[in-house]
Amino acid sequence: MTTETLTLSTRTPPKWLNQMMEVLLRTPVLQNWVGASVALITFTGRRTGKSYSTPVTYYREGDTVIVLSKKFRTWWRNFLEKPQVELRLKGSTFRGRAHVGIGDEADLQALVTFLDNRRMDAKAYGVTFTPEGRIRQDQARAILPQIVIIRITLGGPPLG
Repeated sequence: MTTETLTLSTRTPPKWLNQMMEVLLRTPVLQNWVGASVALITFTGRRTGKSYSTPVTYYREGDTVIVLSKKFRTWWRNFLEKPQVELRLKGSTFRGRAHVGIGDEADLQALVTFLDNRRMDAKAYGVTFTPEGRIRQDQARAILPQIVIIRITLGGPPLG
């Protein structure tokens, strides 16, 4: 059995695109359209103490929201020390607690679940599907060391 090697792109979205998505996610009529696949995560910088927001794609299952980041990016490191976050999901804002998984084998199932449910993201990560329509586990395993899996446990009903 050979292990496939996949190297993820180190390209990041342009700043203007993230800014535009943030505006769309905060606009009442447009947030329902965009918010079905993109959330706005707001967190406190561990060094600066400043508040930051960034759009992220997500998969939600009950009170757990899964977000992926490429490991080379640094924003997720804030959750190692300050796990409290706010998520704007489909027009509602929730508080939550983030838990970071850094490419551990135990995180493989969360990655597969995310990619199975977020097929556009699977394509962006270079992961393909089996003839039965499932994520190729060998490819998911190959990118796992390059991925950070952020599980956010929501803490109750939406905020005011």
